[in-house]
Amino acid sequence: MSCRLVHALAVACVLLLGGCVSVPQRPPVPVDMAAARESEAQRGSLVDWSLEGRVAISNARQGGSGRLDWVQRGERYDLTLSAPVTRQGWRLSGDAASARLEGVEGGPREGADVEALLFGATGWEIPVRAMVDWVRGVAAPTGPYGPARVVHGAGNLPTRLEQAGWTIEYRDWFEAGPGQPSLPRRIEASRDQARVRLVVDGWTVVPGATTAPSPSDTRPAPDAMPEPDANASPEARLAASLQALTLDDPAADMRANARAGDLRPVGVCGFACLAPGFGPEGGAAHGVPMRILDGTGDVVRGEEHLALKHRAEAYARAYNAALAVRLRARPHAAD
Repeated sequence: MSCRLVHALAVACVLLLGGCVSVPQRPPVPVDMAAARESEAQRGSLVDWSLEGRVAISNARQGGSGRLDWVQRGERYDLTLSAPVTRQGWRLSGDAASARLEGVEGGPREGADVEALLFGATGWEIPVRAMVDWVRGVAAPTGPYGPARVVHGAGNLPTRLEQAGWTIEYRDWFEAGPGQPSLPRRIEASRDQARVRLVVDGWTVVPGATTAPSPSDTRPAPDAMPEPDANASPEARLAASLQALTLDDPAADMRANARAGDLRPVGVCGFACLAPGFGPEGGAAHGVPMRILDGTGDVVRGEEHLALKHRAEAYARAYNAALAVRLRARPHAAD
């Protein structure tokens, strides 16, 4: 090789390395750890919640995907996975002491260890009990799962969580809303060849909801909705409707109405009237009768009306989610 060629190659290497060094590095996203811990505490304090979404599960041998409906009430979980293409469906329910899997060949199976039960029936390795926490963007208890490493990013929200050999990547988040902290929208969990990918279409947080009323819960039914004043503005009518409700505890209103025999969901109107949080398409597909909040509609008359509509929708979603849980537990009983 000639000296001239060696020199040219050396110059090229120097220029290439110099170019690499000169590329500016993206600075790390600043994280306010106090705000991050506060946000984590809010997510971790959620006891009663549900989500709807799409999930894909795979390992070295097989995989599957479908719609996921997950209802969590304290330690009690109820997950339904439906595959529209094959028209198969599975239901996994249980608590800290036992689990039941339905929809598998050979009939329902039960066991004390939900992960072992699921793996034995399907070959899927899914840490269900840890996912109860991971799906909310918080670490699982260190006792059974060991320490966790959490990396935060924009908005002081987790981007990566490592625990028990699993890596959970948080790809996207829902913004915080009335009575609801920021919650994950896209999650990818992996360990070795096991993969779980979840895209959440919507969360429902139910303040104070229970599957059965407490004996000490003697709150009277909320006042009847006032008769609409035809001359009042929509925002005035909606404000009057909301004034008769317990906005900070919709589940309490639901229980009081149920004791009075009223099992209708609460509806709000836009281009159509729907009962958010109550079954497919907000109950509209099945002609569910609703208690419509007067003053909602597809026309928004300014910022005040928009804010009232947001409060009405948040109330209706929490009320209806609590009602749906009650009806699943006791479909024919008002009390």
